[in-house]
Amino acid sequence: MSHYSVLVIGENVEEQLAPFHEFECTGDDNEYVQDVDDTEEARESYKADKTTMYKDPDGNLHSPWTKEGHAKSEFYRDPTPKEEKEREETGYSNLSCTSQDWGDGRGYRDRIKCLPEGWQEVEVLTSSVETFAEFIKGYYGHEPVAFGESPDLDETHKYGYVILDEKGEVVRSINRTNPNKKWDWWTLGGRWNGFFKTKKAGVGVMGAPGLQSAHEDYEPPTDDRADVCTKDDIDIDGMRDEAEREAGKSYDLYSKIVAGLPPIVSWEATVEKHNKDYAAAREEYNAQPAVLVLRKNEETTWYDADDYLCSREVFIQRSRNAAFSTFAVVKDGKWYERGEMGWWGVVRDEKDADEWYTQFASLVDSLPGDTVMTVVDCHI
Repeated sequence: MSHYSVLVIGENVEEQLAPFHEFECTGDDNEYVQDVDDTEEARESYKADKTTMYKDPDGNLHSPWTKEGHAKSEFYRDPTPKEEKEREETGYSNLSCTSQDWGDGRGYRDRIKCLPEGWQEVEVLTSSVETFAEFIKGYYGHEPVAFGESPDLDETHKYGYVILDEKGEVVRSINRTNPNKKWDWWTLGGRWNGFFKTKKAGVGVMGAPGLQSAHEDYEPPTDDRADVCTKDDIDIDGMRDEAEREAGKSYDLYSKIVAGLPPIVSWEATVEKHNKDYAAAREEYNAQPAVLVLRKNEETTWYDADDYLCSREVFIQRSRNAAFSTFAVVKDGKWYERGEMGWWGVVRDEKDADEWYTQFASLVDSLPGDTVMTVVDCHI
């Protein structure tokens, strides 16, 4: 999962963020939730999907699971004393185990998969062992709506449902979701607690810190920091000056460490050279002397070498522009972002960083002095 910073411009922060909630997590069934017909998508998945079954010596197929979704106990056994010892030493590294309450009064524990003699584990098309309606229920979690009845949107069918005809066959599969979802929860400040530097006479509101407060070296924001301010109360020039000083130190350290080494060939150029063979490109890129020496130095081990493939002046100006920027901006109820945030911090279709920073700086500079500005930590 991912955290990212969002600048909300104007008042009514909660109202401005509301259109972008992830319904599946918030459960807030409001005007932003839509019924999305995913019948054709589900049908294509049903045709291609495969499932594991156990085949007995007579060729009959058996599901590994009970109707409740538990592993069937007849296909598992308790470990031997020798295997118990192996568990302590290796964690069952070479054994296929399942942990659950097996319903025998001995509680929750590991058991080892053990098919009866002559049985085989096979992969079959799901369509050969399940109806389309059963597949949708198991794969998408959409409960069926019996013919002639209406979906129960308060409980059973809140997040989706399947409409059946009089024969029990699927008419439509509906996913109830917010197509514009951007966050499943958010908090004021969070990982970006103390984002704004306030002027000496400036007034601001401080949110709560995120998980960084649990670290031993955590230092809480000083009194001149805030998460909510009017533009006039923010020391924007001070923030940019801080960024400039740090950028200068960073660039000078980089230049000192790579001095005398062959120039770094960018990741993009290396990938192009290898015709998008990323494994080969990664090997060559990481083997460059300058990249190696940066990685070995404690102060530069996390530097992205490509960021420094420009002049000192360009690097510093980019840092000044980025000093006030966040991953996304919400203004007048509209969401603008540098890229699309996904699982594990992956960003896709990212705008050029320099363009984003420049646009961001111009936007901030154009705002009236009494504009309320808020930085929140969004999670998805």
